[in-house]
Amino acid sequence: MQLPIDINAAGEVGLQRQLVDQFRALVTREILLPGARLPSTREMAKQLGISRRTVVLSYERMIADGLIVTRPGLGTFVCETLPSEHIRIKDEWPDTDVTRLSFARLKRAVEGMQLFQEPGNRLRYDFRIGRPDPGLFPRNLWRRLTSEHLDTFTRLISDYTDPAGHSLLREAIANHLRTARGILCQPDQVVVTAGAQEGLNLVARLMEVRDKRVVLEDPCYRGAAQAFLSLGAQLVPVPVTDDGLDTDMLPEDGGCVGYVTPSHQFPLGVTLSRERRSALVAWARRTGTLLIEDDYDSDFRHNSSPLVALQALAPECVVYLGTFSKSIGPGLRLGYAVFPHDLAKAACCLKSVMNNGHPWLEQSVTADFISSGAFEQHLSRMRTCYLERRNTLMECLRGAFPTTSLSGFEGGMHLVWTIDSDLGPASVLKSKCQQIGVCIYTLNESPTHQLHPRGGSERQVLLGYPCLTPQQIQIAIGLIQRVGRQKSPPYRRGN
Repeated sequence: MQLPIDINAAGEVGLQRQLVDQFRALVTREILLPGARLPSTREMAKQLGISRRTVVLSYERMIADGLIVTRPGLGTFVCETLPSEHIRIKDEWPDTDVTRLSFARLKRAVEGMQLFQEPGNRLRYDFRIGRPDPGLFPRNLWRRLTSEHLDTFTRLISDYTDPAGHSLLREAIANHLRTARGILCQPDQVVVTAGAQEGLNLVARLMEVRDKRVVLEDPCYRGAAQAFLSLGAQLVPVPVTDDGLDTDMLPEDGGCVGYVTPSHQFPLGVTLSRERRSALVAWARRTGTLLIEDDYDSDFRHNSSPLVALQALAPECVVYLGTFSKSIGPGLRLGYAVFPHDLAKAACCLKSVMNNGHPWLEQSVTADFISSGAFEQHLSRMRTCYLERRNTLMECLRGAFPTTSLSGFEGGMHLVWTIDSDLGPASVLKSKCQQIGVCIYTLNESPTHQLHPRGGSERQVLLGYPCLTPQQIQIAIGLIQRVGRQKSPPYRRGN
């Protein structure tokens, strides 16, 4: 270990005094904490280019002062209990508004996107949205694949990776999308990203959305809205109905970019109808708008085959965003973007400016996982399991609340429950549920961005079901039913 100590051999102060004073400063400033291990006298002398005797005498002086202690056979450490003069009194903030001065150059506040949740803060019955069941992760296979790729990894760890992604992973993604989503693309059109969020930022930067119009669904995924807003875009909201984005409400003059989630709209869960898909593509071609198709959980279609991706219908004007966050796990931090041919090279160049690629080992393992056929087998098991849990949730809700309204359950990993008016607003029900260990998510408290409030949205609840077993779902809905029986004044809008 090297310490930030600078000795001036030509200075007026002796070397021993300099060394002791700088050690004391490191301890007082809490750079060296009580119990911290110090370099040996030989290591310290070599680092500073001074005699070992000078270091030994300096250490002996600090031992005498009660600053450090030597433990035979173990080394030298900062004392656990320090003399009072070395106990730092926390400085108070000056009267000057430091925050205001530090951020005075920012033209606008940047709102963060927080999906992280401390494991210790989770309730026992958590209907969390977008989190796959960790118990379904193929640990043994993943461990074996990782071990097989380690030899190659040790040879490549000193090299930079391709910013656009590992070639075998890009090829595996292109092959998977051809059969799963009807997308015909070449590997050089695929850019590997750190999840869909980086894909959104990549497209937004590539299209230079500052002061330009970005057309998006209302409501939509908050991470998308914040990505565009952070780069200075002007958001143009288009309402969502039971058939998806209302294409009759699209602006006549188009926009720089149009953001949609056609397979399983987030957050409402509806699917964009075939007629509206055709209308959306025709509008994009007519107005020159580049569409971003966020297919975040399209791997899970419960009652029918998935519709062909928009990118397959109009490859020249659609960027397709996908992610392994829902199918493998968000901790992997791998996603991908498929660009039209004329944008692919520019996207790869911009990606190299944003970062120089992603960890090679994870990409290589994922590529093997897909190309071997194990990924599709994994998805099949997940679909079977999630369908059972979705059906259990729907049956329990309809049994506990016979007049309940459910939607958005044809695919994906969550459904929308519009609660009865006699249960009060969703925010009140959420608070009551938390007290009994059940966590539900209101529309406003989910990763959702609404530009124009929708009628009835205050009674909508999003329920993710992958991480709860059928038995846990039954217990949780029973608890919610018990809470619902507690009489509350009927809820009326405007109250």
